[in-house]
Amino acid sequence: MQTVYIIEDDKLLCDLLSGLIETEIDLEVVGAHGDGTEGLRQCQLKKPDVLICDLHLPGLNGMEIVQRLKADRPEIRILVVSGIFNLARIKRVLLSKADGIIEKTAGLEEMRKALKSVASGQSYYSPEILRRMPELLSVQPSDGSLESLTTREREVLQLIGEGHTTKEIASKLSISVRTADVHRTHLMQKLKVHNVAGLTRASIQFGLVKPAASL
Repeated sequence: MQTVYIIEDDKLLCDLLSGLIETEIDLEVVGAHGDGTEGLRQCQLKKPDVLICDLHLPGLNGMEIVQRLKADRPEIRILVVSGIFNLARIKRVLLSKADGIIEKTAGLEEMRKALKSVASGQSYYSPEILRRMPELLSVQPSDGSLESLTTREREVLQLIGEGHTTKEIASKLSISVRTADVHRTHLMQKLKVHNVAGLTRASIQFGLVKPAASL
């Protein structure tokens, strides 16, 4: 039987997904976590066949999780779930090589269909996302975009958006305070902002942090 891991910080949704899988889908849930960093670590240890992953997560956002897992294990099947989508974000999910995208507003029947499709080796995109696919062709990465940042810079930007100080960021990423400060300076230069408030707004705009997390 194929195995599935869930990274979702909404416990109610996580429990609903676990119940749906255990009762109606031929998959075995081997774990779940609400923190992105720990969820990624568990996935690397347990090596599930399928991952259900939210985009907005504390610790490490879903986009980074997808990219890292796909780089290490291209065969893993990943269904991305999120409540906030825009064209740029959809394109970033597609470029990350996720196998499916579905909104949190979808019903259980659509979730069942999406998970079965992804687990069987097919792709699945919700009807609303498919409708907007033609618009994606005109969305191009540019200077000042998330694609212009390194992996470490994206991690630092997310932590800034979550309200962490430079010292806290250094501790979480096991780097020196000076290195963390250098990353912050580079972020300001690349994103053309002049203070932490500007970086926080950018982290929300890029979908690394939920708006409420910055308040």
